[in-house]
Amino acid sequence: MRQLIILILFTFSLTVLYGQAKVELYFKNDCDNSIKKLEFELLNLNNSNETIESKNGIAVLRNTGSYLLTSYYAWGDMVSSFNHTIQIEDKGLGDTLNIPKIKFTTESALHSRYWNYFNCDKLCDGLEKDFYPNGQKRLEGEFKNGKPIHLTEYRSDGTKETEFWYVAGTTLYTRVDYFDEAGKLDEYDKYKNGKRKTIKTTYTADGKRSGREVIKHGIRK
Repeated sequence: MRQLIILILFTFSLTVLYGQAKVELYFKNDCDNSIKKLEFELLNLNNSNETIESKNGIAVLRNTGSYLLTSYYAWGDMVSSFNHTIQIEDKGLGDTLNIPKIKFTTESALHSRYWNYFNCDKLCDGLEKDFYPNGQKRLEGEFKNGKPIHLTEYRSDGTKETEFWYVAGTTLYTRVDYFDEAGKLDEYDKYKNGKRKTIKTTYTADGKRSGREVIKHGIRK
C-alpha cells in the first residue's frame, strides 16, 4: 500500500567501510522547524525486500540504491507516522528532505483504535495542501473530521504520483491510480470492500484487466 509521501532529513551522513554503508539521519519538522533524531526502518527496493532497522538513528546497509523509509514521532498523546522512497548512493542522498506537515496520526495509548490525519497539530478538515521545500505541491486532499475522502500525492518535480479514493471514515480504498514519471496514468486498482474481504482488481491505463487479488479482512473504522 502506498501511503503518504514524506520528505525527511536535515543532515545526512554516509560512511562506506568494508562494503557497508553507515547512514545517519536527522529529521527536520516543518511544523516548528525543530530537528529530531528518530528511529527509522529501511526496506530495500532493489529486488531483495531486505529490511534494516536503525539504532540510535543509524542504519548499516550492505547495498546502496532505492529504499522505502518509514519513521514516526510522538507529540503529546499522539504518534505521527510517515514514509518516503529515497535513493542512497555512494556520494550520499540526492534530495533535501523534511518531515511533512500533513501526517497519519494515532494515539500512543496501547490498543487504541483512534486515528486521523493532522496538519501539524490541527485536525484535517476540508481541502488541505502540503508542499515540498522547493514550493512544489506534495499532497492535496479532501478530509472530513480527520478522515480522508480523496488524496493526491505528487513527486518533488510537481508530477502526479498516486491518487486515492477512500471508503468514508476508513483507511480502505475504493480506487487507487498510479502515474508514471511523466505524470501520465500507468495503471489503477479498483476495490470492492465487503465485511470479511476486499477484492482488488488491477487495470492497465487503457482499462484492460491485468490482475485480481482477494484480501481477507473487515472494514476498519
